[in-house]
Amino acid sequence: MMNRRQFFSTATGAAALIRIPGALAAAKYDLIVKGGRVIDPSRKLDAIRDVAIANGRIAAVAANIPAGAAETIDASGKLVVPGLIDIHTHAARVKGGPALCLADGVTGWIDAGSQGPEYQ
Repeated sequence: MMNRRQFFSTATGAAALIRIPGALAAAKYDLIVKGGRVIDPSRKLDAIRDVAIANGRIAAVAANIPAGAAETIDASGKLVVPGLIDIHTHAARVKGGPALCLADGVTGWIDAGSQGPEYQ
């Protein structure tokens, strides 16, 4: 027979599972970047990991995230890093300069001298 404490503990656990739909189901992601060398200095991380993205945000970083995403990218042999900042570019010199920066993983840049005082 169950005592009162055991009953309430069991009932509370069961209620939590009922209230959280999909609590036992595997998470679904929009994108998984698999097997890349993830470098994140803010977390002191430099290891081979998978990165899962859901709703435009990083949802998980772990080894061997199970498949179950709409899209999977194999990043084996590649670096996976947060957006980079280039502190010296000449991106404004050419029309496609900003797009070239983005293609290289640069999400912020400082244009250093594409326009001089003679162009103002």
